[in-house]
Amino acid sequence: MICPSCGFANEDGVLFCEKCKADLEMPAAPSQATPMPESSPRSERAPVPEPEEPIPLEPIALEPVASSNPPSGFEPAGSAPGEAPVELESIALEPTVEQLRVSDTRDEVPKPGKPKTATPPPLPAAPTITNPKLVVVRGQRMDVQYPLYPGKNYLGRTDDKPVDIDLDDQEAPDRIWTSRQHAVVTFEDGKLAIEDLNSLNGTFVNRTRVHPGQVRELHENDVIQVGTVHLKVLFG
Repeated sequence: MICPSCGFANEDGVLFCEKCKADLEMPAAPSQATPMPESSPRSERAPVPEPEEPIPLEPIALEPVASSNPPSGFEPAGSAPGEAPVELESIALEPTVEQLRVSDTRDEVPKPGKPKTATPPPLPAAPTITNPKLVVVRGQRMDVQYPLYPGKNYLGRTDDKPVDIDLDDQEAPDRIWTSRQHAVVTFEDGKLAIEDLNSLNGTFVNRTRVHPGQVRELHENDVIQVGTVHLKVLFG
């Protein structure tokens, strides 16, 4: 039995080749591959159909659009014969509610510009001084009131020169520290001010000395010390 694979001659009845051990019952494999058919030359191929030329399209004739000027004898719908046609351009359409809302909101939008500077609040007016007076808070006669009049009001002790506020009875006889013309209180232009008249023991306002020639403005509840007498400034 000839081996189809290697061509070795085997004995009859053998199932496998003694040389290559191939199965003797299987058909032998082809030694060479089946040749592929050669491609036919280009000349023998089927001709490729050439593209057809596009069919030219004829332009479609459009109907003429009617002009804005109507032909003679034409009357628009809704007009009676013999009446002038209504011109649409002369009719003013009223704005709708939505258009009015849009216009209102546009008016509310602030226009760009310089920021507005806040106006400072007005300063509070100075309190008006009415009926000023000096009240004794320390002296021989407590709570005695001395009214102040417009102009100059001299404080001291009555002697050869008169004074407007006599403090002679406010000090003890053994402790007289008030000068004859000790100080002057001026009430002008709605303001009060005090000036020392070069006194011996000095003039004080709220424990601060007022030097001669210095004018010190007075306010309500200020305490003036002349000698050993203390006077409080009150209004009204």
